[in-house]
Amino acid sequence: MCTIEIREIVLDAVKYPAEDWMKVIILGFLTLLSFIGILTEINIFTLLFLILLPLPLGYLFKIIKSSFKGFDKLPDFNHWRYMYTDGLRLILVLLIYAIPIVAVFLFFNYELLFNLNIPGFSLYLLFSWLLGSTLQIIIFLLIGLVEYIGIANMALYDGEISAAFRFREILKRISMIGWKEYLVFYAIIWILGIFVVLISILTLSVLIGIIVIPLLIGPYFLAINARYSALVFASSES
Repeated sequence: MCTIEIREIVLDAVKYPAEDWMKVIILGFLTLLSFIGILTEINIFTLLFLILLPLPLGYLFKIIKSSFKGFDKLPDFNHWRYMYTDGLRLILVLLIYAIPIVAVFLFFNYELLFNLNIPGFSLYLLFSWLLGSTLQIIIFLLIGLVEYIGIANMALYDGEISAAFRFREILKRISMIGWKEYLVFYAIIWILGIFVVLISILTLSVLIGIIVIPLLIGPYFLAINARYSALVFASSES
């Protein structure tokens, strides 16, 4: 795969959400409602908001599936039941992939979590935190390499959960893309993500940023990411 093709995929993904800003805002609204439920104190309203979490995830999954079918525009917000069940499946997949990261975190931070009295407490905790954090980042990035294609593979099989964990099939798909090209793709989406975070931080300094970030910037990047993963996955066929 040449540099021109990589650039075309990136440009396609970046321009893709701009075709319909109203759908981006709706996605942002659903995401905002979900995260309000996560960030607030636990009560009946929190549970109601959390119930909505599968909807934005299901819509992002729908973007991947519609991209595989050759559609170049954001899908409609319809078939809510299917969107919701797809979102639930995606949450389960994300939780399973997160298990090794959580395990490393608990292994290196259980003293802090359970307030154990250990000699050299502060120095020990500092070393443990540094080592644990480094391993977490490495494991997170390595798992992400597989997870990114795994979720797209799951979309290819119309939401079949097991498809996200067919590692031989996933690694074969990455080989078809080309490991060098795939690492470039993977680095690009991380660079875009960091760029979005920086923009969000700068926007927060302005009052309107409180509205712009959750309703425009955040969902715009999420839609880019979903479209991008579908295009990267599909590039294995070229």
